[in-house]
Amino acid sequence: MRDPRPRLIANDVGRFFSLAGWCALLWCLQLNAVLSRDAAAGVEGTVWTAIIPDAFPRYVYTWRMSLDGSYREDGRDAASGRPIQATLSGRWSLDGARMILRQEGYPFVFDGVVVGNSYSGTLYLNDRSFSRFCAARGEKPPEHCGSGSGVAMMQERD
Repeated sequence: MRDPRPRLIANDVGRFFSLAGWCALLWCLQLNAVLSRDAAAGVEGTVWTAIIPDAFPRYVYTWRMSLDGSYREDGRDAASGRPIQATLSGRWSLDGARMILRQEGYPFVFDGVVVGNSYSGTLYLNDRSFSRFCAARGEKPPEHCGSGSGVAMMQERD
């Protein structure tokens, strides 16, 4: 008579991996819901202050988001605080944690991910990757942007 233990162990291993797979799936769904909730709570009626280190390293930009999906952008010299541009406007949209800002009258698009008090991703110019960017909720800019390719930088463009 053959020993039934190897068969029982194989069944237990199969059940373990099945359970682990379901747990991983549920965790991912929960994480996506948390990211979406963070994004929605952190955008409407909020001020974001951004840096664009590769393209415009000496400047700081402030986005004032409106509930109607519009935003206003002001830019200033980081060292002197002097304005560098007239106030620009644009439209923002949110899909889960992904937020996109499109400037009106200019071919710039900010495509990134909102997580908590941070918004970071890729700035596109004429549908081509132009620079990374990062923003912090409030009037104070982030000290620096990460140097690696983030989630937003690896997404496909619409």
